[in-house]
Amino acid sequence: MKRISLYFSVLLLLASCVGKEPEDYKGAPAVQLSFISSTHTTATFLVESLNSDEVRLFCSKDELVPDAATVFSSGIKAEGDTVLVSGLEASSHYYAYAAAVQGKDRYSSVVSKDFSTGIVAGDLYSWEKERGELPVFADITLCTGGGTPNSNYWFSIPEYWDADRFAPHVSFEDESGEHWLFDAFLAISGIDMDGNNYGINNNGRKSADKESWEAFASYWLDKGGAFDELDKAIGKVAGRIGMPPHKRQVVMMMPDPVMFERFTDKSSSTTYWGAVDGVLLDFSKVDDQVKALQWYADLVRSKFNALGASHIELAGLYILSEELVAVPGGWNYQYKRWDRILPKIASYLNERNEGLYWIPYRKADGTDIWKDLGINQAWLQPNYYWDYNHEMPIRDAFDMMKANGMGMELEFEYSMVEEVMGMAGIMGPDGSGNYVFSLKDVPSLRERFREYMNGYKAAGFYGKRPVALYSGSNALWQLGTSRNKNDMEMYRELCHFIANSPLKQ
Repeated sequence: MKRISLYFSVLLLLASCVGKEPEDYKGAPAVQLSFISSTHTTATFLVESLNSDEVRLFCSKDELVPDAATVFSSGIKAEGDTVLVSGLEASSHYYAYAAAVQGKDRYSSVVSKDFSTGIVAGDLYSWEKERGELPVFADITLCTGGGTPNSNYWFSIPEYWDADRFAPHVSFEDESGEHWLFDAFLAISGIDMDGNNYGINNNGRKSADKESWEAFASYWLDKGGAFDELDKAIGKVAGRIGMPPHKRQVVMMMPDPVMFERFTDKSSSTTYWGAVDGVLLDFSKVDDQVKALQWYADLVRSKFNALGASHIELAGLYILSEELVAVPGGWNYQYKRWDRILPKIASYLNERNEGLYWIPYRKADGTDIWKDLGINQAWLQPNYYWDYNHEMPIRDAFDMMKANGMGMELEFEYSMVEEVMGMAGIMGPDGSGNYVFSLKDVPSLRERFREYMNGYKAAGFYGKRPVALYSGSNALWQLGTSRNKNDMEMYRELCHFIANSPLKQ
């Protein structure tokens, strides 16, 4: 309010400094618009004006550039400083426009505010209604699936997640018995079944469309799908050792609403994705990108509800893009503009008691403003495991985590599994995709992995900040089911780091 008062004080001072004018001269009309609150069908605004005889305001779902005459022909008259707009649709994003007039046709500039209406209780599913706060978790494991297996791997990767494939993520055994392991599971894939991109990518492939987004949700959330198998895997463990202390959380990847059908071709279509409610979306418009993400969020929530799982609960969505260019002037900002997209989808999710999560690579755009973008929980990729040329000290990653209030992503691939690397002809990639690691490198890669765990403890983060695990496409299963003694010991060492964290208590 101090800023508003100062603004009008300056205008008054300017008006008083103008040379001699007719006594009825009032100076230029001006208006200030502030959003106060909304329900699921109404919105309340503070409207303050100067040198005006009347102020009018109207709301639209579309982002417009109206002139003042249009505002006056379409808007409602402000009878005081606060204006209540009713008759709005629930769970919708709106733009409010206001203008003032002096006399008959001396208009002010048009001012605007965007806002969202709330949801009605009936829009919440049972697990959302029962939540007292947004979901956060001590640890989460990344589960890659729903896309084409990477043909660069030297051995077969299972196409589907079943209960047996989930088992090493769900629980582990040591000398004292069987224990629960990860609290949360992330469904993620970079490409769809046809090799199209779910994310913003410069590889020249097409961007995934609406049908592909639906296919990813179905892969994980339909009856007989991956998370149905996870539910069964948890049920099997519960039958042996009793129920876990709380339901396991699942997080669904949120595909990027890529502006172009091919991101590398800025002349390619921006209307390739599909339609919502019979209206073809244009991803050159922020509103249409947000509509697509809201549609996807509701699809995921609806499918999870229909799944009827007993042991898992939907926690929210995960941002696939590992960098968030959200400041004008950033690389390709005009094609990404995450600052205009993410806060809206974050608000949409949070109103439904669902969270928004992210794991960027080190030094990625957005790591210093992730909270401002509406993200609820974030982890940093140290990228140290693949640092063949020793260019990325892990201590630098811990400094970044500390500075930005982030958790850590533990990282390893099949190149740490001795049983796999002992197969004829197997090599493992570095961070640039060059196949440089062989069986002789397994001990040094394990030492790198231990530096993640030991360094996290030394930094004072263990038991205070969350941990995520990236294990390639299937490396945790390969490590956890290996018959090699060294692999078995490494698997238990990792499991104890996860399971013994005080953050789980």
